[in-house]
Amino acid sequence: LGSGLFLVSLFMNSWWGMMIGWCIIMFLKLPVHLAYFGKPLRFFRTLPPFSNAWKTSWFARGILFSVFFGTFAFIQLAVSYPAIADLLGPAAVPVYTVFAILAGISALGVGIYGGFIMNFCKGIPFWNQGLLPVVFVLAGVADGFGLIMGIGLAGGDVNVALAETGSLYLLLINILIIVVYLISAGYTSTVARLSIKDLISGKVAFAFWFGLIILGMIIPGAVSLAGLLTGVEVSSLMLIIAIVCHTLGAFALKYCLLRVGIYRPLLPKAAAY
Repeated sequence: LGSGLFLVSLFMNSWWGMMIGWCIIMFLKLPVHLAYFGKPLRFFRTLPPFSNAWKTSWFARGILFSVFFGTFAFIQLAVSYPAIADLLGPAAVPVYTVFAILAGISALGVGIYGGFIMNFCKGIPFWNQGLLPVVFVLAGVADGFGLIMGIGLAGGDVNVALAETGSLYLLLINILIIVVYLISAGYTSTVARLSIKDLISGKVAFAFWFGLIILGMIIPGAVSLAGLLTGVEVSSLMLIIAIVCHTLGAFALKYCLLRVGIYRPLLPKAAAY
């Protein structure tokens, strides 16, 4: 959510959107990420020059991306703040441009590395798909369009109509990507097909059909499509409903992907005699 919102806000030049995206990553994502270590105060051991873990570990790369993003985006936001921009004068534009590019690349890394972590779990065939990182980052960008509409409704510096159109297109792309992902996973192994069965008609079917498909895709898509086809501005209430549903759908997607990961032992069990 944080990286998607930041990337969309960077594209739409929304200072408040970038600030909120930065806060989501720094104050919501990172504390949970560091807690996963067990000994959070030793997180620096994943970073160069203390370690070369970033060369082989996507988890370590994720920490590195987060550190880069936190630093570059903070400088970018500071430079674009009116009082500081006036103080820097003409130098503010090139400095902002450089750090905006660096922050955008780092935000993309933050949004995509979770998919690579899961993708490298060879024992879970459903996750071991090349499209999984793409699913993660495109879903994040689509969620970013949903959140930035909320910022626009709250009086932020956002073109709500443009965000609404972008949200609709990303929803359609996400539907296509998810369908392709499921078809591709179904061809890999019997274990992956069991995961798809759990997703469609098993233990997480409710989260998939109601949480992801209905709340996360159909309702937001219908609201955006109605405004696009009729040319009439969608009411604030309907947009708020669409944003809430979109956000719930984002969590439903992650829950579904995690919940149906069935483990297949890499080494076959020895027969019992």
